[in-house]
Amino acid sequence: MKNQENTDTFNLAADTIIKWYEQTHITMTIAKKPLTLINSELMGILLAARKQTLGALTTLANKHILPTHALLRVIMDIYAVLLWALDAPKNGDEEAYQKEVWKRLRQWDYTRITKDKALLEDLCQTKEIKSTIKKIDTDIEKLQNNGIKQLPNYKQLFQNLGRDKKECEELYARTYRQYSKAVHLNRNITQKLSWIQDEQAVLYKDDIEPDNFELMTIVSASCDINKAIRNFYGWHSDTMQKEYDQLLPELVKNKNSVVSVSSVAIKK
Repeated sequence: MKNQENTDTFNLAADTIIKWYEQTHITMTIAKKPLTLINSELMGILLAARKQTLGALTTLANKHILPTHALLRVIMDIYAVLLWALDAPKNGDEEAYQKEVWKRLRQWDYTRITKDKALLEDLCQTKEIKSTIKKIDTDIEKLQNNGIKQLPNYKQLFQNLGRDKKECEELYARTYRQYSKAVHLNRNITQKLSWIQDEQAVLYKDDIEPDNFELMTIVSASCDINKAIRNFYGWHSDTMQKEYDQLLPELVKNKNSVVSVSSVAIKK
């Protein structure tokens, strides 16, 4: 009976999440917004978040917890920076607001490419690597000439959020601590997969244990990402919030709703 409840909760959550992304995507498509860089960028972010979310749902349904955590770590980075970028002050000036949002998205670019450059500089300096670094230097110079700086650190980023900043910061802090281990492998993970018992035998298991919050995190992040984009365009998200509020008690009751993939159909 409990397994069936878990399956029903997972299916309901997955269907709801997929519906949110599809509705936002369709609305963005049919709204016929101007062909601007910011509209194109937000569409790309939405589609990337959707694909990462589908991946997390699929790995979670298959009980592959380690890759689920790795995907959640990526999703939460999108969640944090997107919410901050779209929460730029409006002050009644729509044009200034749009410019500030675009500037913040470019700060995201600037931070990413500076980190890319640092990683590339640690590699063997092949012709291709040198060429890529040179291109990055050109991109950095262009951004700097336009007054673009790196992102604020995450503490400052959440402090600058004008709404729900405490809840957002707590969610990010918990997921960062918990899920970064799946991206940057260390002994905290490897010792959970293989260990020596009584100096006699090496024991191992297939995967790490779930933390009981994976599905809830996917639902929360998906709701906020879609709401942020919809709010940017002035579209209502009341129904989405109501669906989330209705889903939350079931998620709390059925924590760790990890079920066999044979009983779950993840739509592509």
